[in-house]
Amino acid sequence: MLHAIIMAGGSGTRLWPESRAGHPKQFLTIQGDRTLLQATVDRLGGLVPLERIIVATRRDLAGEAQSQLSHLPRGAILAEPCARNTAPCIGLAAIRVVREDPEGIMAVLPADQIISPPDVFCDSLRLAAALVEENPQRLVTFGIKPTYPATGFGYIESAEPVNAPARRSSSSAAGSVRRVVRFHEKPTRPVAEEYLAAVRYWWNSGIFVWKAQTILDALARFRPELHGHLMRIAEAADSRQFHEILETEFAAMEKVSIDYAVMEQAEDVVAIEAAFQWDDVGGWLAVERYRPRDECGNVPDAARLVVINSAGTLVRALDPNHVVVVAGVKDLVVVVTPDATLVADKHDEKSIAAITEELRKRGCTKYL
Repeated sequence: MLHAIIMAGGSGTRLWPESRAGHPKQFLTIQGDRTLLQATVDRLGGLVPLERIIVATRRDLAGEAQSQLSHLPRGAILAEPCARNTAPCIGLAAIRVVREDPEGIMAVLPADQIISPPDVFCDSLRLAAALVEENPQRLVTFGIKPTYPATGFGYIESAEPVNAPARRSSSSAAGSVRRVVRFHEKPTRPVAEEYLAAVRYWWNSGIFVWKAQTILDALARFRPELHGHLMRIAEAADSRQFHEILETEFAAMEKVSIDYAVMEQAEDVVAIEAAFQWDDVGGWLAVERYRPRDECGNVPDAARLVVINSAGTLVRALDPNHVVVVAGVKDLVVVVTPDATLVADKHDEKSIAAITEELRKRGCTKYL
């Protein structure tokens, strides 16, 4: 059976000041009236039943996740004792899946992406699951065809095509399936331009499909110490000391991504070229794409706003008792929250990304 693991951690840095460590971007409403987390669950409708959805998040975020997803069964929220990156998170979820369904297949999905249309996405997951059923040792990911030389994404280097199983998606929506040669870290601009020109490079979506037992076996092979901690947690599942053991063993795990821990070393990895629309929502420029513009290209996402002789500016201020006025400005991002305000050149993403680190250096941790 197919299970969905939604990773909903995050440190709340790229959409500061609205996104914070205690309220990261998956809890924000970027498009429509649903938060990114809610939309991630919504798009699985008809493919994965609610009882096979697990939302993995930090313990301090579990209450908000449960509140936003109150329709999920009790126990759907998998609370991690602390932040340990994606490999421990996925390993912990895999333990849960194997316990309930030893042959279970996991679709691992970040909670902070915008993907459409849902039916094409679900068809793509069906193809990925069929590829895993055909070869249970296979690890499947999704590559996004680059549209510009992005330096903020990792890349997948693909090679020769892999024959897709006969049981294709009903709409034939999924793209080509190729063997993965290598995963590449975020490149410099010149290297990203080379990747864009060479059609074999795709953006790394961070979406994965595999058997739960297979990923645990891969962790045992490539990260035996981390796997040992996971097995001690698994063995204690029915004991009175479970929560204490979970706390101790999880905190002792290495902070490492699943890409670095497994994907960059495994042999049988394939990537499906995504046919669905995908957006990582990496910053305020991404938010601008999902809000209506006025005749001057401004994005007035505010309860009370006055715009005078300004163009190309995003203003996000949701407090109905706070009036924001922008006058004579161009290409800014202005975000107003009760305790912090951001005013920045919207194209200077490097400076915006450095804000939280600068605040930390200055001792302003309460604003993080």
